[in-house]
Amino acid sequence: MLNQFCRYNNWANSLLLDTLMINSAFVPESSILLFSHIVNAQTRWVARINGTSPSFGVWQLHDLETCKTLLEESAKELTKLEQMVNIDMQIIKYSTTTNVHFETSVADILLHVFNHGTYHRAQITKELKQYNIQPPSTDYIQFVRLQS
Repeated sequence: MLNQFCRYNNWANSLLLDTLMINSAFVPESSILLFSHIVNAQTRWVARINGTSPSFGVWQLHDLETCKTLLEESAKELTKLEQMVNIDMQIIKYSTTTNVHFETSVADILLHVFNHGTYHRAQITKELKQYNIQPPSTDYIQFVRLQS
């Protein structure tokens, strides 16, 4: 099921990014900040799993072209990670941005990343509507219907 959520996450993020780029002249900076946060968090989690660290903060604002590049890179990495053998058994040790140490399974981290993206996409959708921009439907069921 993780592979399905991974494909959904990548699809939904790409769909929303396309809308942001098409309407970039009218999109509020707060929406771009939220989208940057989705991409930053996804990239930071991938880095933690891979034992590296990104060169930017979790709330760093990027332009949409940078978001696109980071999103493509992290989506590719997420796809590789979700295909790991015994993913539930793969435990990583990491530190949060406040230097608190944890050990978590890669499967749980990936579920967090996918859920986190859904949460913030909903916030962006609400903002876009307030600016009279028609957001795409990124509901999971829309993704499933397109797969049939």
